[in-house]
Amino acid sequence: MRHLSNCCRRQEEGHNVQARGNIVTSSSRKARRAFDGFLDILFRRKADTNALGWGPSRTYLPCTEILRQDTPAKAVFLVESGLLKLSRIVDTGREVIAGLRRQHWIIGAPAVLLGKAYSFTATTLTHCSLRSVSAETFVNMLSTDPNFSFQMLVMLSREYYKQSETLVCLGCLPAIDRLKQLLYEITAEVQRSSDLHQRVKIQVPLKHLEMAQMIAITPEHLCRLLNKLEEEKIITRDKGSLIVNDTQRLKQGCGL
Repeated sequence: MRHLSNCCRRQEEGHNVQARGNIVTSSSRKARRAFDGFLDILFRRKADTNALGWGPSRTYLPCTEILRQDTPAKAVFLVESGLLKLSRIVDTGREVIAGLRRQHWIIGAPAVLLGKAYSFTATTLTHCSLRSVSAETFVNMLSTDPNFSFQMLVMLSREYYKQSETLVCLGCLPAIDRLKQLLYEITAEVQRSSDLHQRVKIQVPLKHLEMAQMIAITPEHLCRLLNKLEEEKIITRDKGSLIVNDTQRLKQGCGL
């Protein structure tokens, strides 16, 4: 009886965790869409971006280091398109992935505002279009231009919102759903120039270990989860490429 009671208790706890995950994803979905829509309006016209103090748009090839950890913070960057990773080399010499940055994100602002060195290295994963502003101009614009200050308030709020959401998802969502979420976000960014069709072939810009770090699992467990997605025919792996057979199933599975 005691064993049966313990089994029932564990099953109930599992249902509670899943329920909390469903609440998190459903309640945050509308807020995330509204927030992204607001950002689209904010940055829709490049003339507006120029007027707000950002420099001209520059294109960077994949694997380009935009800024380096522990170097003086001399500029702030605005991501117009593309995907970047933030990484940090810890005391043991191991590289740790801190997160991804995509369209409408800023990079380097906290370090500039605090007068500290960059805490991460930012590296492009895909072709990226970025704008930049010098640290001196950035601080001056914040002090004198209400429109620029509002733009930065929105961007920094988004970063805080996203980090909070990520922490909650790590605690509530199963690993398989976290993987689906990561794969969908990568697919959506890589295919931004065209519609997401039923079947999309991409080159995943992250290494296997980096993907595992992003969703807080071991590389071995990541292999098992990828195999499971293949068995369910959601993805197919083909000579280093990843084919998403059904983007809608991937999207629905991660609660986006």
